[in-house]
Amino acid sequence: MADNDEHDRAGGRVLAIGLDAAESSLIRSLIDAGEMPAMKALLDRGSWSRVTGPTEWSSGCVWPNFHTGCQACDHGQYSIWNWDPAQMRLAYTDEERLTPFWKRLREEGTSVGIIDVPFSPFLGTTPGFDVHEWGAHSRVDGRVRVSPGLAEEVTTGLPEHPFTDPLAQVPVEPDQYAGFLDECIEGVRLRGELATQLIRRDQPDLSLVVFEEAHHAGHFLWHTVEPELPMYADFPPVAVPERTLADLYRELDRQVGRIVEAAGADTTVLVFALHGMGPSRGLPPVVEPLLEGLGMTHVQEGVSRRSALATIKKHMPGPLRDLYRRSVPLAKRSQWGQDSVMPAYDWSRTTAFALPIEQYGIVRINLAGREAQGIVPPEQYDQVCDALEKEFLALTTADGRPVVSDVARPPRGAHAAGLPDMIVHWHPAAFESPAVVNGVEHPNIRREQTGQHRWDGFCIATGPAAQAIGDTIATEELHRVVVGALGR
Repeated sequence: MADNDEHDRAGGRVLAIGLDAAESSLIRSLIDAGEMPAMKALLDRGSWSRVTGPTEWSSGCVWPNFHTGCQACDHGQYSIWNWDPAQMRLAYTDEERLTPFWKRLREEGTSVGIIDVPFSPFLGTTPGFDVHEWGAHSRVDGRVRVSPGLAEEVTTGLPEHPFTDPLAQVPVEPDQYAGFLDECIEGVRLRGELATQLIRRDQPDLSLVVFEEAHHAGHFLWHTVEPELPMYADFPPVAVPERTLADLYRELDRQVGRIVEAAGADTTVLVFALHGMGPSRGLPPVVEPLLEGLGMTHVQEGVSRRSALATIKKHMPGPLRDLYRRSVPLAKRSQWGQDSVMPAYDWSRTTAFALPIEQYGIVRINLAGREAQGIVPPEQYDQVCDALEKEFLALTTADGRPVVSDVARPPRGAHAAGLPDMIVHWHPAAFESPAVVNGVEHPNIRREQTGQHRWDGFCIATGPAAQAIGDTIATEELHRVVVGALGR
């Protein structure tokens, strides 16, 4: 009895539900309209806070910021591919090198249940449960892993998540959007069922569940929220299904209600999104041609980065290629194929180079003393960055509007050796008209993506968390509220 009293004084159970890249303004409007009753009930007995994200980076650092409690300039990860200046090549993300906050909690005897926290390592320990990349949007390892015992029993007893198959497709044709939305909504339902069963059976001290379907759907279905925007003018009616992204949010609310009920009335609850989603139309492919036109980037003549494996795959029969993708983990396939991700630069003549585009344009300076083959003297670093920023800000679209809104130069920390030097943020006009570089129009790539990240997130919190969180909280500070509500 004394042990139970001590646990009550220290804190209680905590349920944290992440809605990955769910847009706070849309969530709030649906709550205010009475269309998300579960979240409204939580808000009525709790608080609403703004969550600020790492605006100068791409989305690959958001979840690492959360689960490590560090900024990107300290944990060193900004993408699935991260630059290694010692090897002068890209390194595929290694989730295992990051330590999530729940590892210490488990070591101290706290039971923890985890379902799909993006870019976090699989610990697989008990008590509690661990489910990793089950229908994930952010696939790094590319295979489903579950902790021994109860979690494995439950996941094998459920239908397969629609996005478990590595060959699952995103919509690229107008008539595919309705079916894609249906699959996303079904994924939300299945994830809610999985979380409800596991939490009800194990009742862990901390349950942390992330719905990645909101992220996956948001990238390809934002045009169903704002179909009247000029950037979507060429979409035929069939590409805007009767149901919209808001219907997926309503299903999220239903599943949040079920999970909250399974966790119990005395559980502290946080429902949060670390960042949001807004309109876009692909990505402007302007960084490489601009650097080439300025003579800052030079590719080795006659050198192909296509690996032997890539050549073999190109000539594989379709069924054999599909078997390869299903049987070999994504992490291993990505490591084998990394040589094709970037051009074969001539480092002796390259002053600055583009890193793989994600949400924004990303530039690295070939700095002497930092890059293994760096040529830019440290005293010229600021001069090179200033010149590049001026060139980016001068870019215009075909109809004369800006391509770039601003250029960020991120701060540096303990592990910043491989981080970008410049992040190029796009102007909204770049999603409506092609960019022009050196007199040549460059239409956007990945135009099937109609949504892109916004940086403000939100958190609805109850109990001790509502009292501790305040009006605004940074992404890397949020997990401390979770730990505090546990009394740890």
